[in-house]
Amino acid sequence: MSAETTNNLQKILDTTLGSFLDLVQCDAGSVYTVRKDSEGEQILTFEAMITRSINVHHVPKYLSSLKFKIDDSSIVGKTAVFRRPILLDLGSAENKVSPSVGETLNYATRNLFSGPLITPRGDLVGVVQLLNKLPLDGSVFDPHDSTPLPSFDEKDERLFSIISGQAALAIENSLLLDEQERLMEGIVNACVTAIEARDPVTSGHSLRVSNYSLGLASAVNRTDRGILRGVNFSPSQLRELRYASLLHDVGKIGVKEEVLQKEKKLHSHELEIIELRLHLMRTQLLFLQQTEKKDYSAAIRRIDGAWLRVLEANEPSVLDSATIDLVKDLRSLKVPLDTGEMVAALTEDESRKLCISKGSLSEIERLEIESHVNKTFDILKMIPWSKGLEHVPEIAYKHHESLDGSGYPNHITAEEIPPQTRIMTICDIYDALVANDRPYKPSMPADRALDIIEDQVREGRLDGAYFDVFVRAKLYNLGRESVLTEVGVGS
Repeated sequence: MSAETTNNLQKILDTTLGSFLDLVQCDAGSVYTVRKDSEGEQILTFEAMITRSINVHHVPKYLSSLKFKIDDSSIVGKTAVFRRPILLDLGSAENKVSPSVGETLNYATRNLFSGPLITPRGDLVGVVQLLNKLPLDGSVFDPHDSTPLPSFDEKDERLFSIISGQAALAIENSLLLDEQERLMEGIVNACVTAIEARDPVTSGHSLRVSNYSLGLASAVNRTDRGILRGVNFSPSQLRELRYASLLHDVGKIGVKEEVLQKEKKLHSHELEIIELRLHLMRTQLLFLQQTEKKDYSAAIRRIDGAWLRVLEANEPSVLDSATIDLVKDLRSLKVPLDTGEMVAALTEDESRKLCISKGSLSEIERLEIESHVNKTFDILKMIPWSKGLEHVPEIAYKHHESLDGSGYPNHITAEEIPPQTRIMTICDIYDALVANDRPYKPSMPADRALDIIEDQVREGRLDGAYFDVFVRAKLYNLGRESVLTEVGVGS
């Protein structure tokens, strides 16, 4: 959840509570909002607290986990159930509110006003509790003074009712934004989970790219030199970057699994077919050698050595002359079958795949992988992004574009590529290079990965200003938790 939304809710709760304290003239108070627990049941959560006499203006961490059922087992719960104020003059009232609160803070509750927050439409959004009504002479409450305090009365109820409806409405609106944020987080987390389930080979990549990207944007905000010294990413833009980088590969859920998880140039079933074919060819040559009384030993030796060479050529390394020679040799190695048909050690399709110049994907498979960008855009466009997040689809859509127009899918150039995308592209490439979870390639040392990115900067494909900040901030040394700590952006 964004810090902006959280702070806005807390500000409204604190302001509302302060208004009640001033209006009713009491020393302390707290606000409990209606939420849903993990099982979908409505509960009251302790979300705001002011105790002026001991200078407490927030809910301490050790009390923030307090939750109350909406029933008659507590005063706050009973207030919510019956939807009417409860006024108490009990020296031990703090024990009925929550024993841990009074004891932990060493604060005695002499009297209490517990009122429901109900919107003009009739929806319960929470409960306000006001403690220790102050004397009319304006004196300050002393927790250690046993002098009797004035009681809460019907006048206080009327005063409470004056602002409780509007206060409830303001809190409800803020809670709706808060819930909207939680819903968005749930959607994003579900999408990331789907990506990783579909492509376990790159598990963790989306989160790492997000963390690197936020770290770089934060470093840009702090930079005081170069052409980026005046650039500042707002909290809203950081949220856009976070969501876009987490979801930049969501389109992979629409890519064929056999392509996503392809480790070698040939699939395992294709290798099995080649192995069976070589065995068949060897058996046929031995048969012909016996029946025709001809010497096929040279061809048999070629077949005997072919399998290991095929396995070597199947590795997703850069194509070399040895692989080309092997493919030519095996394409020319043919054996006649009893039907009169000639069978070659390799088919044309197998030969083409073994001659893939770099990596493990054929041209058709590469285009299939690249289609994930368009699929990502189509998926993200369907999400009703709230105000301030409208550019998430565009930022994610362009992460494989290059400043010089050599990227994909639209071959756009620098002026059409947003700053957040430029940041994410650098981080995406860096993580792909150094990741140790790719079975089709070894992990690359950080310095070598940085050299490769620097080459792309010199070629005009990546933004050199952002890459310079990435290097100067030493983001390549930061682990996942360190990046999050550095950025300070809520999740």
